[in-house]
Amino acid sequence: MNMSQRKWLLLLASLSVLIVLVIASFIVQLRNTTDQIDTIHEQRFDSYEAIEEIMYYNIERANAIRGLLAYEDRRFLEAYYSMSQRTKELKESIKNDPRTPSSFLDLLHRDGIWEQEADRVLVMYESGDIEQATVTAKSMTDQRQTILEDLRALKQMQYNDIRKELVSTQNQIDIVIQALYSIVFLLVAVLIILMFMIFKTRQKKTDHN
Repeated sequence: MNMSQRKWLLLLASLSVLIVLVIASFIVQLRNTTDQIDTIHEQRFDSYEAIEEIMYYNIERANAIRGLLAYEDRRFLEAYYSMSQRTKELKESIKNDPRTPSSFLDLLHRDGIWEQEADRVLVMYESGDIEQATVTAKSMTDQRQTILEDLRALKQMQYNDIRKELVSTQNQIDIVIQALYSIVFLLVAVLIILMFMIFKTRQKKTDHN
């Protein structure tokens, strides 16, 4: 093997290593992008689901108060306290999560004010002042409706943010894959050319001998 052939083989080996490194680099990039998608799902959807649960408990608790005042059935009272306990646990979990948006925390604060008014209604009911309890409960309707509307708006905003981030991440994946195909195709083409050149060099050497 002469010096020229050694140079060609060295170049061929170097190019082969380069192809492997490029492919490995893109695989790492794709893995990081996939991890980013998982992070979006974990962080965003947890908050999205929390909003869903808060909305559900809010509606059901408001219905429990109305049912209690309309029918004076203590089963509604038990249902209210049961759902309030679940809501409290959920809120504590949300507040302790550093990823929770400040807009969501503000809504939870306003919801806490509504809960204080709801507790006043129940105290009035327990004391026998059903008429005043009913009046107070009706005055809370607009406040409750506003909070629910804001929760729905926040839920839609969360959905839009999730969708935008997922689309952006998917675009990154498409770009990475396209770049990978292009670079690998180019390197393979160069590799084939080098192999052809080595073959021609050997053939010339054989013919010369």
